[in-house]
Amino acid sequence: MKQVSSYSMGLAIHLCAKTIARRLILTVMCLTVAGALSAYFWLSEFPFPATKWFYELFSLDGELNIPAWYSAFSLLFCSALLKVISLIKTEDRHFSYWKTLYFIFLYLSLDEAFSFHEILIIPSVRESLNLYPLFFQTWVIPGTIFVGIFAFKYLKFWFHLPYKTRYLFLIAAVVYVSGTLVMEMVGGLLREDFGRRNAITLTGIVVEEFLEMAGIVIFIYALLAYLSSLRESLQLEIHISEK
Repeated sequence: MKQVSSYSMGLAIHLCAKTIARRLILTVMCLTVAGALSAYFWLSEFPFPATKWFYELFSLDGELNIPAWYSAFSLLFCSALLKVISLIKTEDRHFSYWKTLYFIFLYLSLDEAFSFHEILIIPSVRESLNLYPLFFQTWVIPGTIFVGIFAFKYLKFWFHLPYKTRYLFLIAAVVYVSGTLVMEMVGGLLREDFGRRNAITLTGIVVEEFLEMAGIVIFIYALLAYLSSLRESLQLEIHISEK
């Protein structure tokens, strides 16, 4: 019988929270500038042929393009970090909170990639209920309710966190929610007052997306810093078999 040999190979990967955060915020700034430029091209009705291609590739209001995929992967990275923390915290009384956060950010990543929340954008409902422009995107109504329930459920968990982690989590949440919900509602007002193809409305979209991406960078830094306080190193084992 053929014997399968066991071979151990070490692969060291060093993750520095500050370095990763600096590089991610630089990426966010570049994407924001590219998004603002693409909005200008759209506003000026594509003065050159290549500008339409640039708009489709970097529009912050678009789907399935570079900013959307960046946001999806950054949220997926958050989910992976939360999964690692939940594995470390298996015996902790707050294990379920970490595990739930992992699933929430996994969903947010998929939603960013495939826009599941747009199913809740129902123009007929908006028209029949004569909703205030603040709720132009009807998904913000269930979204606001979810954020309220989440904040209530996680308040005790948040107080249990170390001071630095608690402080960073709060900043990340405020910045991210300001982009996803607050600026989304402000965007509804701007569309109503100025129209879709307007510099002020497009500026609101750029600010909205920048806040979303910046909030995730802060959260990634907070998770990496917290993880480093739990473990200096992690061991990953990969087992390969035919069946």
